[in-house]
Amino acid sequence: MAYRDLTPKKVIEYIKAYTDIFPGDTTLEVYEIGGGEDDGDGFVNHVYRVWDETGKSVILKQAKPYLKVFGETALLTTMRNQIESEIIKLRTAITPEYLPEMYHIDPANNLFIYEDCGRLKIMRFELTKGKSFPKFPSQIGEFLAKSNFYTSEIYLDQVAHKALEAKFMNPEMRVIMETILFLRESFIEDLPHEPVVGDPNHIAMSDLLWDKRELRVELLKLRGIFMKKSECIVHGDLHTSNIMIDENEMKIIDMEYPFMGPTSSDTGYLAGNLIYEYIAWYHHPEGTKASRKTYRKEILGYLRDMINEYQRIYCECWDRDAKPMYREYTEYRDYLLKNYIKEVCGFTGCQIVSRVGSIVPLPDFDVLQNPASRNCARRLSLLIADALIMKRDEIESVEDIIALIEKITYRYFGVMKELHGRELPSRA
Repeated sequence: MAYRDLTPKKVIEYIKAYTDIFPGDTTLEVYEIGGGEDDGDGFVNHVYRVWDETGKSVILKQAKPYLKVFGETALLTTMRNQIESEIIKLRTAITPEYLPEMYHIDPANNLFIYEDCGRLKIMRFELTKGKSFPKFPSQIGEFLAKSNFYTSEIYLDQVAHKALEAKFMNPEMRVIMETILFLRESFIEDLPHEPVVGDPNHIAMSDLLWDKRELRVELLKLRGIFMKKSECIVHGDLHTSNIMIDENEMKIIDMEYPFMGPTSSDTGYLAGNLIYEYIAWYHHPEGTKASRKTYRKEILGYLRDMINEYQRIYCECWDRDAKPMYREYTEYRDYLLKNYIKEVCGFTGCQIVSRVGSIVPLPDFDVLQNPASRNCARRLSLLIADALIMKRDEIESVEDIIALIEKITYRYFGVMKELHGRELPSRA
């Protein structure tokens, strides 16, 4: 089949001609995801929701040979789509309950069609509304632990592990993360786009951060870990906009960045997003002072319980399924988990630096209507990021991470009280 660059109209024609997902005589409608308030950013790919008169719906995702947000001058490999479909199949074999069901794969057209998880909501936007997801920590902890363990050499034959690493090398996509997570230089700087006009206060904060030489050195050390450790298949872009969720169900989406990397990177990347919400709920006007404090405590509880559940499930997998050469040496397992915690701490800081230290949209803070509140949130997040990166070698447990976050928060608002006469928030 010759390649077809799909438009919304052509999406309907394609589905009718090349799949049997819907009856041939049905009337289909299509909507391109990315333009709605709660759609997500739609930064890279063209994603379409297609449905019939009965309400049955699917998602079609096509990778065009460029970044959607910048257009045809910003070239990007279309292999990202094939890699994503393969990683969905792989992870479905491990944790099927957390992946959308795949219906149709077409490598020639760089597209696949899978389950529409529209019954669920994008987690990021639900957190900005103060929604609770009590099952989330155990769900995400299980997903990460099992995905990491069963794609690692602790479980796999050495040859199979290396073959997996070769299959998911994904150099064009991983270089994006190797750049934006650790370097001020951005992969988009050479792409044609309108210059971003940022808040001068935000720019000054970012400049102050990036001018700190000792921080830049630690970012390079973490980049070395990120680039060189080949422990397991990682999602590569696991943030709260890539989690579809309700009170009982969770699905992980947008897996175009996977590669063989550190067990700690996905956890750290996601933890950064949770910290945004913890900080933002000092500034949201909704609810009462007491309810906002309770919600901040809940968000930090998600972070704590996610990591504790990860470690618990990982140990269960080890005791049951680690290769004999590893299984009885639980001291080695404990060593790996100790390093995991330290690296999670560092990668959490890197995630915050990469978003808040750049003049790019961040929905978690952008929803704050008061410019002073947005800058307060940015400033605190950068202080927390700096501490997480610089003090990661002192971290022994997730409780240490939580304590460090709370300590920086309390000190920050103490300084703000002295400077501006603001009421000091109680400890979260």
